[in-house]
Amino acid sequence: MTHLRRLAALLAAVTVALVLAACGSDDSSTGAGASTSTTAGTGFPVTVEHKYGSTTIGADPKRVIALGYTDQDPVLSVGVKPVGVGDFLGGYDWRTRPWAKDLVGGSEPKVVAGQQINFDAVAAARPDLIFAINAGLKKADYDKLSKIAPTVAQSGDFIDFGMPWDQQQLLVGRALGREAQAQKVVDDLKTKFKEVKESHPEFAGKTAIMAYGGSDGYGAYSTQDNRSRFLSDLGFKTPTEIDEIAGDSFFAAFSQEQFRLLDQDIVFMYGDEADIKKNPVVSRLKAVREGRVIYIPIDSELAGGLGFASALSESYLLGAWPEQFALALDGDPATKVTQPE
Repeated sequence: MTHLRRLAALLAAVTVALVLAACGSDDSSTGAGASTSTTAGTGFPVTVEHKYGSTTIGADPKRVIALGYTDQDPVLSVGVKPVGVGDFLGGYDWRTRPWAKDLVGGSEPKVVAGQQINFDAVAAARPDLIFAINAGLKKADYDKLSKIAPTVAQSGDFIDFGMPWDQQQLLVGRALGREAQAQKVVDDLKTKFKEVKESHPEFAGKTAIMAYGGSDGYGAYSTQDNRSRFLSDLGFKTPTEIDEIAGDSFFAAFSQEQFRLLDQDIVFMYGDEADIKKNPVVSRLKAVREGRVIYIPIDSELAGGLGFASALSESYLLGAWPEQFALALDGDPATKVTQPE
């Protein structure tokens, strides 16, 4: 697969820039110690429902693995440090992500999954609970993981990688006996979205597209992808044609004839600006000529924050990025969008 095809086909709530890595079995970090938290979970045993049935957690978990590409964020947000994590595949250095720095502290969880799950590494971490939500988990792998420890998959109500951030957070909170904490995390972010929308009424109803592009191809993410949901939570609208093309997938690959769908009120485009503008059709789009495109380098903080699509990362992005979105929306090519300080 080419670079951008990997980008579109592999990750849903994960980073958009993929350089597919091998599974994390050769990672040099160590999963030292048990999961730590400021308060203990309560109300055990707890039973949660998911795509492959139900899972019962008998006691407050002490060694938690967050195996999905971005599962570690909702675990951290309720005060638990996982002993094992899934690798966030792509150009962004997830180990230094600023929105989780204080919660991670000095912990160095073992990377136990990447493109594939390293079952030996999972077992060696001696978990008593495994989250595999943003993992595209298949039934056979779920069965293998369940023999190691109680395993929680994503809800069956959504496509793979398509479970909304708030429902992921609440599912994690329930499984950890920290439902009240998880609800507060969700409520706080929804309040922040509301405040941003009130500060930027110009976002309401404007069309927006979360796209990717370059010499390897062009496409966009459907409304079942959390990156596009970030835009809708700000008041933007994704064109219905994107969902029609995507079908039961989280992304839509464009033919040359469909490039017109990139011409929206504001365009969020993963890829290199110079590479994108080499396409003569794209370079002629009105959105490009009027500077209404926000280019997102694959290794950038914006790419990482949108890719993680967690309460932690989205709250962080809402701190400064909406002002940059407003600059792009003004249609003045002289107004430059920059990385917020």
